[in-house]
Amino acid sequence: QRIPPRQYIPTRSYDTQHIKLDLHFDWEHEQAIGTETFSFMPLTNDLRSIELDAANMSFSSVKLANGTPLKFEPDMAHEKLRITMDRAYQPSDLVTLVISYSTNGTSKDSGIGGFGRGLTFIKPTPEEPNRPKQIWSQGETEYNHYWFPCYDHPNDFSTTEITATVEKPLIVVSNGRLVEAKDNKDNTRTFHWKIDTPHASYLTSIVVGEYVPVQGNYAGIPIITYVYPNELEAGKVTAARLPEMVKFFSEKTGLKYPYEKYAQTVTRDFGGGMENISATTQTDNMVHDARTELDRDADGLESHELAHQWFGDYVTCRYWSDIWLNESFATYFQAMWDEHRLGRDEFLYRDVKGNEDAYYNTWAQGNRRPIVTSNFNSKDAIFDTYAYPRGGAVLHMLRKTLGEENWWRSINHYLKKYANQPVQTEQFRIAIEETTGQPMDWFFDEWLYKMGHPVFRVNQSYDQSAKTLTLKVRQEQKPDPNSDYPQVGFFRMPVDIEIGTSGATRVERVMIEPKEEQTFTFTVDSQPQLVNFDYGSTLIKELKFDKPTDELVYQLTRDEDLTGRLWALNQLSARWNDKATADAEKHKIAAALGAALNNDKFWGVRTDVAAALTKVQGTEARTALLAATKDKDARVRASAVKALGKSNDPSLATVYLPLLNDESYATISEAANALGDTKNSAAYDALVKLLNAPSWHDQIRAYGLSGLARLEDKRALEAGLRYSSGDNWPQVRAAALRLIGAVGKDDPRVFQIVSQSFLHAASRQDFQIAAASGDALVKLGDPRGIEILEQGVKSANSPQFQGFLRQFQQRLRQAAQPAQKGSGQ
Repeated sequence: QRIPPRQYIPTRSYDTQHIKLDLHFDWEHEQAIGTETFSFMPLTNDLRSIELDAANMSFSSVKLANGTPLKFEPDMAHEKLRITMDRAYQPSDLVTLVISYSTNGTSKDSGIGGFGRGLTFIKPTPEEPNRPKQIWSQGETEYNHYWFPCYDHPNDFSTTEITATVEKPLIVVSNGRLVEAKDNKDNTRTFHWKIDTPHASYLTSIVVGEYVPVQGNYAGIPIITYVYPNELEAGKVTAARLPEMVKFFSEKTGLKYPYEKYAQTVTRDFGGGMENISATTQTDNMVHDARTELDRDADGLESHELAHQWFGDYVTCRYWSDIWLNESFATYFQAMWDEHRLGRDEFLYRDVKGNEDAYYNTWAQGNRRPIVTSNFNSKDAIFDTYAYPRGGAVLHMLRKTLGEENWWRSINHYLKKYANQPVQTEQFRIAIEETTGQPMDWFFDEWLYKMGHPVFRVNQSYDQSAKTLTLKVRQEQKPDPNSDYPQVGFFRMPVDIEIGTSGATRVERVMIEPKEEQTFTFTVDSQPQLVNFDYGSTLIKELKFDKPTDELVYQLTRDEDLTGRLWALNQLSARWNDKATADAEKHKIAAALGAALNNDKFWGVRTDVAAALTKVQGTEARTALLAATKDKDARVRASAVKALGKSNDPSLATVYLPLLNDESYATISEAANALGDTKNSAAYDALVKLLNAPSWHDQIRAYGLSGLARLEDKRALEAGLRYSSGDNWPQVRAAALRLIGAVGKDDPRVFQIVSQSFLHAASRQDFQIAAASGDALVKLGDPRGIEILEQGVKSANSPQFQGFLRQFQQRLRQAAQPAQKGSGQ
């Protein structure tokens, strides 16, 4: 299909005013039971019936607030509850219904993956006795009607309140302010939450669990992170910068954080984060100790979900075709938090380059569409690269095009003009034009409503006598013949050009016009040593700019622009891998990369150089990588070890062994894997020692098991069996399953354990354990595993998860073919 079908927002006949839920829970049957008070005003004259979205529910009664019973018709096949009113109502009437209902089980089918629909119950099982007792909801995109009847589309805003009764010591976290928390005589507590800010139904949420709060504050507003009682200190590390994030976003947008509190609550089996209004739900994998921050932190996830409180909650996309107004904004504000906290280079590396690279990979795979389109296969499928990194990259271009002052003035005007309203992309464009006076239809047309990006070919020449640098710039992009989405012919865009000589460096801005070729001339006193087209890599683009190796080496080692150095690195790496490149040239490139690995001032460049040196042979590369294993930055050490490990060289075991005691978890992980791959005789004892090393969530134990799987020493089988049970941390269990798959082919216990693990994980959409046990079944190569994998696919109730599981079927069929032939089957 050249273009998906067009999707439209449903027609509605009423405007929801307020929803009040009063709930308790049946843990055995995984049900919510209670009443909903639903207030609305008609949008049409003589309204005699309404239709609410509702799925997997049973209803005992529907009444008016005065007790008058109403006729109702549940239609669960179409996920609707139809209610016949007692008379005709007019748009001036406020109507309140009281609905008594219960949910019927839960559904883990979610197109986004790992979230589920409606309510998810988490509780200990015989297979996993250490699981916490929790309930959490997931509303986005349109899944809250799986736990309360509502108009479940983003273009209707209402206020909400939730009263929920739970057994002690569980607590309830929901939207807005905590009105009351009271103890009851039956060892339960009732929590009453209420939010007076109107919002889309999908942003309503509830979390039930045993938690302690990490308390913070910004300008009198409570900033709370709810974590498990035994992880309080780690929770303090994880959430340490959260109040500063709230301050930053409040000050930069010009709109103080707009709700009574901000909470984030960690949950088991949750796929990332969800920006429920004033009450974000987060994965419990977010929590980490101080040692983890040598390698990574949770600022990206925390700042992204926090930014949504302005972009996605305070203003919300009217329909999913405009989802970039939520997700791209959160992605870019996450990036600007990095810029504020960590500086320009970190921002360019993590966010500008990271977002662009994610988009290029998607484009190269043939997944192509405009950011804003009503043509999509499903509302969940549009939460993709275009909604997140591509849109974030477009916002960066917009900021650079407008300039700092106009950018922030436009953001402030947009938020204030459309406060607590559903919005469309055109309203954002109009807000910019009202603020700046600049027409922006050309920008939105190119970068949002049409698909594609420019492909520039740049040629440079220097006239010594005229002291003139000339750049010829051609746009060589071609339309995609396989798509009927609207496409850009030629692009218009300002671009910054960095020109460096032995005396000075300057940046010139020129305007690319929407035509095939342009020529730009610059007065330059001497032959330029550096010409960097698109300083800062602001543009989404492909660049073909052929330069001599010496110029690329100069750019790699001397360009102050991090993105310029990375571009030169990519060009030099490609040249080294080109069979036509002469040996002398390759020697020069290897020396330059080695120097950059040891001398570049930014860790990200050094890690990228280490990865590039993986393919570069010779003493220069190995010497540089060996030196980098002692780099001051843990991320560089890990990258260097990973690059060296690709060689499987047994003589490097002496390099990896001391790194098993590194402070960095990531470095230990890479050293354990590399050591296992060497098959060195010293590896087994060293890796077994890691199994008892203390670490956050037993990470180091998992690394030891992973290294042992690569070592393929059968002595490790019993350790693998011991740690493959469900009372271990998931990453430990996953590593153990892969280990027994690698060394347990001859032990009848292994196939049974791996098969049971796979089927259990498949039934509850556990990606991590399903992947590990799937890998183990493939490694075992037992043809019986094909039927196990088929059972797992059938038990998975999400098409996306089924597709994920089928890869293991295909791999096992290939692996089992030689065995079948050998046994005469």
